[in-house]
Amino acid sequence: MSGTTIGLVREVFSVACNVGPASLPTTLEQFLVALRAGTALTADAKESLDRQLAEEFPMWQHRTPQGPKCDEPLRAKWEAAVRAVLLSLRSWSLSNAHALAELSAYLQMIESLGLESADFQQIAAHLDNDVLADGLYQLILESEVGSYMRVHERIPNAEREIKKLAQENNFLRISHIFPNLMPEMRMDLRAAVRLLLRLDPAKLASALTVKNSVFFTLLVRFILGDDFPELASHVPIMWVKFASIDVIENAHRSGNTERNWRDLLRHLLLQAAVSPAWPGWMSALLRVPQSGSLMTRVLPNVLASLDVPQWEAFIAAVSLNYSKMAAEPMAAIMLAFEQATTASAALSMWTICFKRWSGWDYGRSEEQTYLFSPAACALDYPVAMYYSKMPSQQRDDLERTLALSIETIEQQWFKSATELITERNRLLSRQRLVEHGRRLASDYAEPLPPAIQQPDAYTSIRYSYLDVQASRSNDTDDNIVQSHAS
Repeated sequence: MSGTTIGLVREVFSVACNVGPASLPTTLEQFLVALRAGTALTADAKESLDRQLAEEFPMWQHRTPQGPKCDEPLRAKWEAAVRAVLLSLRSWSLSNAHALAELSAYLQMIESLGLESADFQQIAAHLDNDVLADGLYQLILESEVGSYMRVHERIPNAEREIKKLAQENNFLRISHIFPNLMPEMRMDLRAAVRLLLRLDPAKLASALTVKNSVFFTLLVRFILGDDFPELASHVPIMWVKFASIDVIENAHRSGNTERNWRDLLRHLLLQAAVSPAWPGWMSALLRVPQSGSLMTRVLPNVLASLDVPQWEAFIAAVSLNYSKMAAEPMAAIMLAFEQATTASAALSMWTICFKRWSGWDYGRSEEQTYLFSPAACALDYPVAMYYSKMPSQQRDDLERTLALSIETIEQQWFKSATELITERNRLLSRQRLVEHGRRLASDYAEPLPPAIQQPDAYTSIRYSYLDVQASRSNDTDDNIVQSHAS
């Protein structure tokens, strides 16, 4: 919607909050009469109402007002209709058996007239009705929201599946499902959710909690946009909170500075940290840390306020295979963590990282994992820091042992040349971090080891050198260049 159109809508709603002519649209009056006579408020009835309203207010075709078509008589009619609906909402009460159905009709009407673009703070202050807030809450509780594509759902039984996965702490799988779900749109609920957020946000949080509905939650997230994470922080359901993380990251990427996204993300992470969901969150959110993400900036201070069990869950979540691109963001996280905590706490973190890395040993226990070059890893920096804190004599002895093992590798028995080459590259990968630990102990400025370089031609041929990580990185760069060119 254009800025001119939004300005027009806000002006009309602002004027409608003042005293003046008020007249409910004929379509709505007839609809209310039918409701009071016992007509059921079905989806078809609501759709029919929406069509008739569009005919009565033609500037709202496809819910987008076209300025040139809104002449003075039509604008006056628009203002009178908005004023009449606002007055009806201000005086609404649960006075008859059809009150909630009438409320739904009023909400559909006000949404059709442009509520989405109005100044909600002004509208909420104008309505300021505790009884209305209770009615909105009740309407939301009694409303059913399903999939937009009920017949051809991408994820069958998504409601049950999400809740089952949340119980299993499988938030990684939840993160794969959420983008494939689309809730059905309800105009009355769009208005109800926005108004209740301004009138009584605690009631809206309570409604999310009581309903515990996946599709309703996704509808609320769609309706509220950037307002959703703050609301989710007050809902004691971890998958609801988790659904807000993408909203925060997207707002950060787009340069939105209207809210303190850093503090909000920190608050949500601390809530997860004291719940059983923490390992699942880490697996979904930090499996491959991303450079420039808000998560990499906020997490270090969160970790500094936590303890070993949460640190172990975080490190266990990080993928080590083919994680060269994650080395830099992990180094950034660890550097900031080191600055935010004590030396003893940092050493504990380096030890946790070393144990995870050493146990992994570049895929030793994984089937069909072969190395044709030394490999970088997400934990390069913290492991090198572990070696930097090692007594220098012990580190020197380890370097000599590794160098000897590499030099004499062909004196050992292997089932195949590939296994020999893989073992040699494991040793070279370890040697690379021990050497960098020595540099860090000497106050070397760069947190990460130097880039892996191809050896001389003889060694490259003899040991079938192929840096798969570099190849993948180059492919990614080529794809980026091609996408920009196209």
